[in-house]
Amino acid sequence: MSSSTFTASSIPNNPQPAAAAAPAALAAAATAPSNNTDDDDDAWDKRIKRTGCFKQNESLLICHADTGDWRKCLAEIAAFKACMKNHGQFEEH
Repeated sequence: MSSSTFTASSIPNNPQPAAAAAPAALAAAATAPSNNTDDDDDAWDKRIKRTGCFKQNESLLICHADTGDWRKCLAEIAAFKACMKNHGQFEEH
């Protein structure tokens, strides 16, 4: 059985080599106007804000983004869990 490697340039009728296609798409996305602003809340942020624990959730997400390891964010996890319990949003199973 032979193995084949597919790239954007190996697809018939693809005028751009694979290396040129990605940077062009990234450049277009970076310069495209956006309807979102930093002040706009997405659905996730709206749900978390309704729990009353947005600040704790944000701290937890930042910790995970900084460390890349949930185990290094145990204090933030505990704070978020406590907040959710205090706001009636968390049930032990």
